[in-house]
Formats: sequence, structure tokens, C-alpha cells
Amino acid sequence: MSRISIGLLAGLVLVAGVPVAAQAADPVGKFDGATLSLSRWAGDPWTAAQVKSADAWNAATGGKLTVDAIPYENLHDKQVLEMSNGTYDIMYVHPSWFGEYVSAGALLPIDDLLADASANPPGFSKNDYLPSVLSQGASGGKQYCLPDFVASVVVAYRKDLFDAAGLAAPKTLDDVLADAAKLNGKDGIAGITLPGKKTGATADVLGSLLTAYGTWWYDKDGKSSLDVDAATKAIDFYVKASKFAPQGILNYHFDEVATAAAQGQAAMAVSTTVSLSWVEDPAKSKTVGKWAYAPLAVTADKPSGELIYWNWCINAASKNPKAAYSFLQYWTSAAQQGAVAKVAATAGATKAFYEDKDLVASLPFLPALQGALQNANAQPSLANWSKVQDEIELAVQGAIEGKTSPADTAKAIRAMLDKELGG
Repeated sequence: MSRISIGLLAGLVLVAGVPVAAQAADPVGKFDGATLSLSRWAGDPWTAAQVKSADAWNAATGGKLTVDAIPYENLHDKQVLEMSNGTYDIMYVHPSWFGEYVSAGALLPIDDLLADASANPPGFSKNDYLPSVLSQGASGGKQYCLPDFVASVVVAYRKDLFDAAGLAAPKTLDDVLADAAKLNGKDGIAGITLPGKKTGATADVLGSLLTAYGTWWYDKDGKSSLDVDAATKAIDFYVKASKFAPQGILNYHFDEVATAAAQGQAAMAVSTTVSLSWVEDPAKSKTVGKWAYAPLAVTADKPSGELIYWNWCINAASKNPKAAYSFLQYWTSAAQQGAVAKVAATAGATKAFYEDKDLVASLPFLPALQGALQNANAQPSLANWSKVQDEIELAVQGAIEGKTSPADTAKAIRAMLDKELGG
């Protein structure tokens, strides 16, 4: 996840009113006397939750796992410095570092461990994970990492306002625009709110729309592949939706979108699942219980989204790989991720996470999130993406302001991608 996203999530730690009943899951294996170290960024509540899980794993297995949490900006260099000597057994690996670490032989393939019945709970297999999420930790036909902290972009809509207007739940992007037009201005609220600020949020939303329209920024080799016609449709949606949004959305990040929705200023909101948890928080929202959620979709049978996730991997130099895997399997389980969701409103990567009725009741966006993940591209993580993303968001802002047409904006973005990524 990008640093911007981490900063955003750090602001969402106190998601009150999310009573999650996480079940206790038993770690697998006994590792008496084994000592392990986990490398991660320093950020509560995730660090605190992982330390708590490590303590539980230690008590159950006899091993001793410690967590080395340092500032994110120093994490990559520290891992590179230490990974070859085996200081770290388990590492948080940002998507943009994954290819570098695999190429360097720094990560341990875990296919054998995933298939080893003695290393997993009864009945467990890699099929327990959502395929589109699990695949982000694979390369060259080998699985290296297990994912967690999942989120995506969805649309939230006010059930009470839709009922009062006699509107059915929106199932497609055309529905969203039509409903926004009908509800805009009623009782002084906007038809929809969505981000327009150049902070990553606008690119995340447009990326989700591109996926819905069947294209993506680049191909599997990282080369420019954007379909201009599909991108034009995605940008056209953005521009039309912005006409029904509150004034000033060019200054709206996900935070402002969630705040506007929570304060009853919009009938719909397009944002991340994590930020939309605000509208269900009695401490922050005047509209608790009035929201329903749907994935973005061009056709109702093909929901789409952008995959936001984090990866956890085993250092190839670890002296205790089976013990390290035991903790990873335990940490990414539905029960442990449910416990994290209680305070962070993130989601897990296992199918069981989304089948937990208590979780779904507490985090009502989960079915929409799961639908979005059926057809999702992962948040871009190319080495030069930060510069590319800035150019994309400036172009979208120009389209919203009417300076350029959606078609010319799409052509300009494609030309920029060709230049920066190679066509």
C-alpha cells in the first residue's frame, strides 16, 4: 500500500461501533526454543495487533517471535541491509519491493508449506484465499507471500433517500449517474461525492473505473497498455459524477469524501472501504445505519475494483522457515484478520473472512468489497509510478474543470504512459 494510503489508514484507527467477534484460531506446530524476528513498519493499531498475535503464537508453539517495527521510510533499506544475514525471518514487503526481492532471491517460495498438511489447520489449502489477492504474492509460478489488510473502492448509497425517491439499488455505473442526477439538490444535499484531490485517491478511483471498463494502465511487463476508448468512458463517468458532487471536490481526498457522507451531505459516495467505515461510526456519523454498498460495475454481472493489500513473506535466509510460515498462516487467518478489522476496518484475504456473519454485520461493505475483488487490478506499484500518478491526477482534474474533454484527457494519459513506461 502506498505511503499515502498508510497515512490515511493511520487516521482511521478509532473505528468505533465495530464490534467484531473474532474467534480464537490455534497456531499450527510446536517450535520450542526457536527464535524469530518479524520486520514491519511502525504504525498502530496494526503493530499492536501483530504484537498481540505474536504473543499468542509464542504461547501456543513455544517459539519466540519478536516484532521489529521501524518508520516506513526506513523499512526498505533496513530490510535490504539485514535480509541476507537472516536477521529477519518474516518481512512486510511493499508491492513495489516484491519484484526486487524475488529477483534477488531474498524470498522463500512457500508452495510446499501451503501444501503440507502438517503445517496447516485441518482442511486448509491455498484455495482458502481469494485468488485475485493471493496471486499478488506469486511470481514465476511460485507463491512467495500471504496477503492481508485488503481494501478496495466501492460506492455507498443512502437507503433511506433511495427508498423515499422510489429508486432501486444502483447496479451499474449508468445507474449511479442516473440516481445522482435525480437525488442531487434534494433537501440541499449533493447527489454523490467522490475524491478529486491529487493525493492518490483520484488515481485509485479512476483505476477502479478503468478495470470496470476492461482496461488497465499497463500490461504484465509493465508497458503502457491503456485502451483510450475505455479510458474515455471511465473519465467521462468521473466528469459527469463530479457535476453532482459538492463544491470543491478537487480538494477532496478519501477523508473528505467519507466526512461529507457521514455528515449527510451526499446521497452516494465513491471511496475506499476503509474510509467508508466512518459512515457507520456513531462517533463520526449522523447517518449510521442508512447506508448500503455496491461494487463499481459497467454491467451488473461483472463488479470491479482496485486491490489494495499488503504482503507478508519469509526471508530465504530464515533459519526457521516452518515456524515463520506457521505465524504467517496464523496471522492471515480469518480469525486474526477479524480481530484487526475490529479496530482498523481493513479486510482479510481468506474466503472465510467474508463468510463470517458477525463481521459482515459489523462491516456491511464486505459483500461489495468481495464482489469488487472478483475483478480487480492491484494498486500500481511500479518504481516510477509516483510521477505517473501525479500526471494522471492532474489530467483528471483538468477534465473535471472542463479544460479538456474526456477523450483528449484519455489520449494525453496514454501518451504520457507510453513515454514513462514504454508502449
